[in-house]
Parts: sequence; structure tokens; C-alpha cells
Amino acid sequence: MALTQIDKSLLSRCLEKEPGAWKDFVDRFMGLFVHVATHTAHARSVPVSQEDIDDLCAEVFVTLLANDFAVLRNFRGKSSLATYLAVIARRVIVREMAQRRTAQAMGHTGVSPKSLDEASATTSDQGRIDDSEEVQRMLSGLESKE
Repeated sequence: MALTQIDKSLLSRCLEKEPGAWKDFVDRFMGLFVHVATHTAHARSVPVSQEDIDDLCAEVFVTLLANDFAVLRNFRGKSSLATYLAVIARRVIVREMAQRRTAQAMGHTGVSPKSLDEASATTSDQGRIDDSEEVQRMLSGLESKE
């Protein structure tokens, strides 16, 4: 399937850093990335929680944002944007799963949040809130540079 006009426009808006473009991009492709993460984990018999899927999808988005959208700028339009992004997402997710597996084999994994006491869980939640605020600040910075 060829690149649709909708995706071409969305890609162009993101690369030009138009206000709201990144949000539209995330809304359009989040489901695809969740599907790729779930399917990839299942195909490799790797159990994943919803938090794991969220983390894997975040890694995909970070990869897409890296180096001023370098991955998106490299898209040549020889396939649909969704196909291209699915391949990118799969590569990122497989790499992340391999890194996690290596860390786990070396004993570098943390304790499950369910086994932590309430104070530790609150600290962890605060970290996620801080990370979320950091992402929002970064995205706002992208939109304000126009």
C-alpha cells in the first residue's frame, strides 16, 4: 500500500513541528505500537504487563523523536507509513527485550512494584509523574520553536 495523503500530511506536519502534530501522530499510531509490542512479546513467549507495553511504546516514540526525527526523515515513501513504523517499532522492541533479558540474566532487574512497601511505590509514582512532566516540557519546547 502506498503512502496515503493523510499520512503524508501528518508526517510533514511533524517534521515541520507544527503545533498539535505530534499529538495527532501519537493518537494515530499508538494502537499500532501497542499491537506490535504485544505481538512481538507473544511471538517470543515473553510475558509482558501493561506497564511493560507502555515502556516499550515509549521507547519507540523516543526513537522516533531522536536526532530531530531522524527515523521519520529517513522514510522514503516506498511503503505505507504504518508499515515503515511497524518495522521500526519491531526493531526497537526486540532490541529492548533483548537488553532486558540480558539485564535479568545478569541479575540487574529490580523488585516488582507489587512487592514494595507503599512508601517506595509512592516514590516510584512520583518518578513517573516527573518523567511525564519532562516529556510534556520537551514536547512544548518542540512546538514553541516554530
